[in-house]
Amino acid sequence: MKLALVTRRFPPECCGVGDYTERLAESWQRQGHEVIVFVASQGKDGSQKSEVRSQKKTDAEEPKEGIRVVRIGLEGWRDIASAVKAIREARPDAVQIEYSNYGWSRWGFAFWMNALVLALRRAGLPVTIALHEFPLEFRQHPLLAGVSLVQWAHFALLVLGANEVLTNTPERVRILRRWFPWQRDTIRYRPNSSHIPVATCGADERAGLRAAHAAGTELVVATFGMFHSTKHYEGVIEAAGMLCDEAPTALWLLGDEQQTLSSYLEKLHAAVRANHLDGTVWWSGHLEAEEVSAALQAVDIFVLPQPDGHLTRSSAFMAAAAHGLAVIAVRNAENQADFEHGENVWLVEASRAELFSAALRRLAGDAALRARLGSNLRALYEREFAWAVAAAPRGSAVNGAEVESAEIVKPQMNGESRNSKIGKSKDKEPNAETQRTQRSAENGRREIPCPDTKHRDSE
Repeated sequence: MKLALVTRRFPPECCGVGDYTERLAESWQRQGHEVIVFVASQGKDGSQKSEVRSQKKTDAEEPKEGIRVVRIGLEGWRDIASAVKAIREARPDAVQIEYSNYGWSRWGFAFWMNALVLALRRAGLPVTIALHEFPLEFRQHPLLAGVSLVQWAHFALLVLGANEVLTNTPERVRILRRWFPWQRDTIRYRPNSSHIPVATCGADERAGLRAAHAAGTELVVATFGMFHSTKHYEGVIEAAGMLCDEAPTALWLLGDEQQTLSSYLEKLHAAVRANHLDGTVWWSGHLEAEEVSAALQAVDIFVLPQPDGHLTRSSAFMAAAAHGLAVIAVRNAENQADFEHGENVWLVEASRAELFSAALRRLAGDAALRARLGSNLRALYEREFAWAVAAAPRGSAVNGAEVESAEIVKPQMNGESRNSKIGKSKDKEPNAETQRTQRSAENGRREIPCPDTKHRDSE
């Protein structure tokens, strides 16, 4: 099939959804599909605008693996006709829009995208809308109730307009199916997968990273991603400060700070100073994907501080899972049925520094526990969340799995039905790569071979 993807941003721009889109395109291309990616310009940034040509003469780029990338303008209502024309001229069999509402509008609603969906449908193209974010909740943001209401109207029209809707937590699927019961069969669950391919990284390289960025410490704790204030990174900093009073600890803050609000970045730096961590924190700045992978392989414990605990939509968590790390995260019963505390993840009740500190203390003293958590999490990732599963070939399940109340219906693999209760799927025998990983666990760390994938930037 010839498949078209539409995204707001795309590498080398720094954007998690753009990174996801690139990996998805690569995955589809490896499955034998022809893929073309349409990247919508913001039209406000000079460097971005210079890459965009008039849609009367679209500019095509040919990146790795032969995936065609076309830059188009899609800033508002006036661009709908030309955008549809550009997409139609590519003659795809289907169109998928990777949609993060705040990427298109500061208020989280861009009604011209509803018009784009309808125009593509009228042009005879099947349209899938993949929702990376969700509308604001009234209870959590009472002062923004009006904005929330408009966002819900916007999302409702997207769901009603598309042939298929994908979203990244079982809870979100259940919500949409309650709102639109007559479309329940077209609303599907697609967990995020890791944006960071596992790169080859030997013991010497890991030791070099620790010598350069964790000299004189016994434990390396890391977190990774875009530094948004809602993710509560200050809690990790404070927890590392508490742990440093007992054992030398290095904290690696892996991510590009350029996209962070200056006020929040200053708050994080102030937390580092207040906890006397100036000499033990590594602010990595922008790293290429293979550099992120190497850094993750040199880490002892990964902390995901997001208060909502939504693991299946966190690309940072999935990167840690793909790399076989022991992960500390916040409990969320509604969206963590695949995970088991103490077996493949270590859960705390809330995003609070003292709880993270206690969890770090527990894992720091038990290398065997860290190795077991990491090995089990990586096996779960490969079985349930890797690209081969999450980006399943288009067909009966199109991209992902169906969610029926508390049940996931996985796409068929190798001709075998995989209907199973969430968190109750039968474990497979570990493959040779997993067995090598388990045998090579030493002091809670892993030797991880490199899969046959290429590397790009990620959130």
